[in-house]
Order: sequence, then C-alpha cells, then structure tokens
Amino acid sequence: MAFMGIMAAINIIISVISAFSPIVSVILVIFLPLTSTLVELFCEDKYYPIYAVATFGLGIVATLWNMQMTFFTLLPSLITGFIFGLFAKHRFHPVWSVLAASLLQALITLLFIPLINLIFDVDIIYTFEAAFNLVEKENINIIIPAFILAISFVQIVLSYIVISNEIRKFHEEMSYEENSYMIFGIVGSIVSASIIGLYFVSLTLGYIFLILSIFFASFILVSFIKDKMWRTLAVCGAFVLLNVFVYALAYSNMKPNSALLLLGVTPFGISTLSLVVSFLQKKPD
Repeated sequence: MAFMGIMAAINIIISVISAFSPIVSVILVIFLPLTSTLVELFCEDKYYPIYAVATFGLGIVATLWNMQMTFFTLLPSLITGFIFGLFAKHRFHPVWSVLAASLLQALITLLFIPLINLIFDVDIIYTFEAAFNLVEKENINIIIPAFILAISFVQIVLSYIVISNEIRKFHEEMSYEENSYMIFGIVGSIVSASIIGLYFVSLTLGYIFLILSIFFASFILVSFIKDKMWRTLAVCGAFVLLNVFVYALAYSNMKPNSALLLLGVTPFGISTLSLVVSFLQKKPD
C-alpha cells in the first residue's frame, strides 16, 4: 500500500506539472506509464483498481483548473501501465502489449473527444485541422481515427522503450525468446490484405488497418536489423520501390480520398517476406 501511495503521489505531481505546462507534458507523458507498470508488477492485481481510481480522482482534484490534461495524460497512462505490467508479468511478447495499449489509448481518446468538447467548449478535431491547415479539406474526418491511432503508437512505443530499460533494473525476468517471424508475418499479411476489402466497405477502417499493417511491418524490420539480415532488408527496399510504381500507376484510378491506402503494398510485402524467412529458418527433424 505504501508503494502504491508513493507511485500515486508521483503521478499527481506529474499531472500538476503537465497542467501548468502542456509543452512539458509531451515529454512527461512518455515516462508517466512507468509508475503504473511498477505497481502492476510488484502488487497484486486486485489492488490495481484501487490505485487507479484513487490516483485519477486525486489527479482531477489537483488539476481542477485544467482537467483536460489529466484526461489526456494521466488516465491513458494508468491503463497503459497496467497493460505493460500485466503482459510483462505473464511474459507476453512486447509487441502485443504495445498493440493493446495503443488501441486502448486511441479508443479512449476518441470516446473522450465529445466529452471534452462538451465540458471545456473546445473542438479538438477542429483544432487539429486548423493546426495542419486542413479545415478546407473535404472528408478529412476519414483519416482522423487512423491519425489518432498513429499518434498513440508513437507515444506507446517511446514509453515502452523507456519502461523496458527501467523495468529490467527491478524485474530481471523480463525476457522473450520466441521466434516471432511466422506469427507476425501471418498477422501482418492478413491485416495488410484486409485493406483491399475495406477499400470497398469503409475507408476509415481501411486507414486504421493501414496503420496496423505499418506497425507490424515496422516491428518485422526492426527484427531483421537486429538479426543483421542485410539481404532481406535489401528485398524490403525493393518492396518500397515497387510501392512507388504501384502508387504512380493506380493513383488516378482510385476513388476520392483513398489513394493513400496504396501504401499498404510495402507492409504486405514485408509481412509476406517474414513468412518466407520463418520457413527458411526451420530445421528439418
């Protein structure tokens, strides 16, 4: 309980600092999930809801003049930290914790946008569109959910980089030895291929799946680099060039606001290549 109290106090202090300086909050939010991750790792699961509710409630009280910062920094970090700690405790591959945390954070952000607009009389979507000079663009809302998901991925990946290094100082058993080329190749290929069907059903979902396919492809690329598979990386470069030609040839034939979905060619190629690598690495019995 004392440990949870210390971690809650740290969260509240960070929330107050973020409320005073939104610019500083961009940096602090990367470190914020660390405290909640440590609570989940070293305390029993049944106590985490008490910690989360108390921390969020006290954070709201401490930042009454700027509560929206608490909604967009403290609340997601409590959920993200729980996921990171839970997945690490049960030795799941980090990519699943990053994926789950990113999806949840993006969903929370989308759900809270109407509430924030109502309570604080601030149109967050319009603010984003104005910042990027996109107000006059038609159907720009098609890509808003995908954009929020992309931002969530960036934040969660940065948070995990910080957290993984720090957790190893306290939790030495964090290790993941599984060869994941096959499973992530399969998932990445399915997600990338789904973009074709979603092109005819929902462009919004199509762009969300595009971001997901880029996520899996990025992870596979990092694995190729770690394993020093330079020839394989050269093939990935060839997929990028192929994607350029496909985009140039098919762009004019795509329906309005859908051309960027063509970027899914590269993630599909990389995911398929990951499957090929997994089969080549298999040793005969």
